[in-house]
Amino acid sequence: MIDEGIAFCPQCNAPQIRVAVSEMAGTQADAQLTSQNVPDYAVGGPSTGINWRQAFSSAGWAGLIAALALMIPLGAFVLGTLAAGALSVLLYRRRHPTANLTPGMGARLGAASGIIGFGIASALLAISMALFHSGGELRALLMDAVQQSAARNPGPQAEQILQFFKSPQGFAVILIAGMVMMFLAVLIFSSVGGALGAWLLRRKEKRK
Repeated sequence: MIDEGIAFCPQCNAPQIRVAVSEMAGTQADAQLTSQNVPDYAVGGPSTGINWRQAFSSAGWAGLIAALALMIPLGAFVLGTLAAGALSVLLYRRRHPTANLTPGMGARLGAASGIIGFGIASALLAISMALFHSGGELRALLMDAVQQSAARNPGPQAEQILQFFKSPQGFAVILIAGMVMMFLAVLIFSSVGGALGAWLLRRKEKRK
């Protein structure tokens, strides 16, 4: 223990050195450790990023809606995928009440629900074709659509295209193209639904 006012040690005449630790520095260090180790929503602050571990759970439930939408007519399909995107935002918000969801974040959540929904629908389609041998019905449906298109545009070139699509290679091209177009449609509509859901939530909060 060093007494104040004594510059030298009474026993060895060595200069006395006092080291003062600033309380403010200690407080700032504690605050820095707290901000590094504790997530924003745990201390009451707004969360500005997506916690994807929780987001995939919310998007998964909404993806079931998107998968069901893929099995219904076109008009209901659009509404269903839009609703799935918005639902993913609502479910995520329930898990993170302080999340600062922007339309961009909502679009990413909606896109995740659309991707999951498309994957579920594709798996169900593959299982159905394997169990019930419905591949022939799908081929007949696609061939009918191609023949109707060729009938609206008659000519030698249309006939050649029709003959190509009737081949196994042509059928594979039609199937892949159809799946890609469907995936893009699901991705777009679910993203729009998620962005709209986040925008409506922000608008609702501003009114409070």
